[in-house]
Amino acid sequence: MYAPLLSAILATIQPVLVDELEPVYPDRPPLAMASGRLDVARGGTAGVHVVIDGLAQDEPIEFRAIGQGLAQPNWYRLIDVPVEENTGPDSRTERWDKAQNQHVIRDAPFRVYEVLEPVTSGLVAPGDRLALHVQWVLASDAQPGLRPVRIEVSQGDAHVNLPLDVMVHDVEVPAAGRDTLGYTNWFSPSQMAKAHELEPWSEAHWSMMRRYGDLMARGRQSMFWVRWSDFFSLQDGQWVLDDHRLRRYVDVFTDAGLYWIEGAPIAGRPDGDWSSPVLKLKLGGELLTSEAGRTLFAAQAQQIRDQIEANGWQERWVQHIADEPTDVNANDYVLAADLMRSSLPGVPIFEATMTKSLAGAIDMWCPQVQAWQAEREFFDDRRDAGDKVWVYTCLRPGGAWLNRLLDQERLRQVYFGWGAAKEGWDGYLHWGLNHWKADPFMYSVVDHPAMPGTDNRLPAGDTHVVYPGKDGPLSGLRFEAHRIGLEDHTLLAMLANEPKRALLDRVYRGADDWEPDVARYREARRHLLEQATAVPSVVVLGFPGCPMTPTLTSHVREAVHAMAPHIAVQSVDLSSLPDDDPRLCWPAPSVLVDGVDLFGVKPSPEPTLACRVYPGGLPDASGVATAMRVRFGGQN
Repeated sequence: MYAPLLSAILATIQPVLVDELEPVYPDRPPLAMASGRLDVARGGTAGVHVVIDGLAQDEPIEFRAIGQGLAQPNWYRLIDVPVEENTGPDSRTERWDKAQNQHVIRDAPFRVYEVLEPVTSGLVAPGDRLALHVQWVLASDAQPGLRPVRIEVSQGDAHVNLPLDVMVHDVEVPAAGRDTLGYTNWFSPSQMAKAHELEPWSEAHWSMMRRYGDLMARGRQSMFWVRWSDFFSLQDGQWVLDDHRLRRYVDVFTDAGLYWIEGAPIAGRPDGDWSSPVLKLKLGGELLTSEAGRTLFAAQAQQIRDQIEANGWQERWVQHIADEPTDVNANDYVLAADLMRSSLPGVPIFEATMTKSLAGAIDMWCPQVQAWQAEREFFDDRRDAGDKVWVYTCLRPGGAWLNRLLDQERLRQVYFGWGAAKEGWDGYLHWGLNHWKADPFMYSVVDHPAMPGTDNRLPAGDTHVVYPGKDGPLSGLRFEAHRIGLEDHTLLAMLANEPKRALLDRVYRGADDWEPDVARYREARRHLLEQATAVPSVVVLGFPGCPMTPTLTSHVREAVHAMAPHIAVQSVDLSSLPDDDPRLCWPAPSVLVDGVDLFGVKPSPEPTLACRVYPGGLPDASGVATAMRVRFGGQN
């Protein structure tokens, strides 16, 4: 057991370090870490809970982390939220399933720490316990090695020191973007405005959306959705797109670091009727595949298409038609897909569905995770046909399945990254970033909007993974756990197949069969970091508008795939880097292998955005492969 070093014999406060993936409750003793060590990659994030008991009322608590070679950490106070009912063994809550779910962290009702509120030393605890979280965000060029840290906690004359080691591994987790695992959380701009008491689309609202975008990017979300209804208005009987608002909106989330643009569903079931075989346009209310609906949609889509083409979004935009189509409306959906492809040519159709009869109508499939596992052969066939396959969760599945509800283990969110590495999922979708239906600090289980006042309730935390704070969004521990799994995914992608399979099998065997012990997961993750450290880093430096960057990137990917397909090629946009980033010392496009130019060019003394001239012409895939062999002494 990990014991703190007491620096004051008469200390009454009792702080312990707790793994951030272990649940912490206001009314139960915390589980102290078995090992006082955090393992992290360059560009990654390391965090730990500090739970302090025995505090005196109305007296400030001082805390700080002292260590060499690490940037100053961020401190947060953990806020607890309620879990009024347990998730059902199949879906929703136990009340809906009329059965008990054995796969929960605790029987409801209970409260669990979930929300991270930024704080500084000197705050006053609301009771005799204070739960804190300390987090280090490492730069991509952080120096590897062991970093001893001392966490000091004091109140009055009581002082306690907690030793902690932070091991920085010599491997980089790249920023989320085009080439990392797909990840989208559907969000509500209107809820952002409402929760923070802002006028919709005011300057203050735009600033608030950027803060949410920054949090999404920090959580490794790579896709943001666009609800057409936020940008169209009815003017003189015509639906008119506010192209200025759309461009600004895309810029806000692009500048935050999100790459993919996800057009939200443009149609749905008439009056929410799941027995209806037809789809109805959200804007205008016409049946989508009727003559009037086709005309109306074509006019709306043309305006969207004009903006996609004018702003160069062709490679970034994907589009939904109607959420969760079934066999009941599949025929109408197929007609709608033909209409979509003629109106927005080249834009992939992305849909959350389990309906196999839509093969050929969908380009990006997104079944619920349990449906994917049940129909794996079908979805593997769709991937072989060139389609992408994501997974999603919502009010189901319950039981032992991966999901991200409040009465489930935080490891479940982590294992979405490991599942993607093992099963080949292209991404993960969830409908609820901030779709609060009630005050999320007061209520976690809420009525299903379609059936209020019944047993049909949304399970704890299904509507959201972030919370409205005073000055912006507050992250939640489920959101942070999901980020950890996505960081792991980038490291797993660096390994060759055989060692990757061996590592995956230690903790992840299926979406309902995974290792629940946090210490065993940490051991597997440590091995992952050690193995990934030995894999060469290949990075292509470029910037938008550089005509040679896409071509050289393609040549590098072709060469690396032929020589060592387990090595991931990263792309870095030089124009997005801070002015003092050392990578700006290379012109674009350049290829760095373990931080050194592949073709032997030395960096310039001062960072600057510049174009590169290759005297013999841009290297083709063969030239890249030859340079790689020279670099590694003829070894692949």
